[in-house]
Amino acid sequence: MTQRFVLIACVVLSFSAGPAFAFKNIAGCDIVAFAGKASPVVIPAERWQAYRDSAATILGAAPAAEAPIAEWRALANELIEAQKALLAPDQESSAYRDYLAGESCRVLSKLNSSAVEGLLGEVAQTTSEPVAAALRQVTQAARTQIDNIERSARFRSGRDKTLFAAHYYCFVAGAIAGLLPPERQQIIALDSFGTTIACRDIGRTG
Repeated sequence: MTQRFVLIACVVLSFSAGPAFAFKNIAGCDIVAFAGKASPVVIPAERWQAYRDSAATILGAAPAAEAPIAEWRALANELIEAQKALLAPDQESSAYRDYLAGESCRVLSKLNSSAVEGLLGEVAQTTSEPVAAALRQVTQAARTQIDNIERSARFRSGRDKTLFAAHYYCFVAGAIAGLLPPERQQIIALDSFGTTIACRDIGRTG
C-alpha cells in the first residue's frame, strides 16, 4: 500500500530508530468489523479463540510499566503478528477483496479517549489483571506515539495524515476488541472507538 506522506527528519527525538513504523496495523479495524454478527468475512470461532490465547500470552509476558519504549514496541510487534495471523487465511478471498472495495470498509480517523477507556475497563473485567494492564500500557504507547508524530511531522495532505494515523488507531481498536468476550464482540462497532471514515476516501487498498 502506498502512503504519500512526508515526515520531517527526526520527527520524534525521544524514540529510537524506526518509531514511525511501530504500533501500526490498519487491519486492526477489520478485526472489529469481522467480529460482528453481520460480518462480511466469517472467521471461525476456533480462530478467534486462538487469537485471544495468543494475545493473552503475549500481553502476559509484558515488560514492566516503566520499561523503555523499545520493549513495548517489540511487544506491539508480536501482537500485530498475532492480529495478522487471525486475518491471513481470508485476506486473498473474494469476500475480503469485496469488503476492502465496498462501503463497509472503514477505519478510524480519530479515537474517542473516554470510549477507549471504557472498553479497556470492560476487558479488565473479563481477563487477568496483568493482561489488562499490559493492554492498557501498549495501547497508550501507540496513542502517545501518534500524538507526538502528528505534532512533529508535515504531511502532503490531510488525506495522507488521516491514513497514517489510522494505522495506529486501528491497532488500538483491534487489540482491545480481540480481547473482549465473544458476545460483546458481536455487537460492538468500529464507531464505538471513535470517528470513522470510509477506506476508499483515504486511499486504503489493502
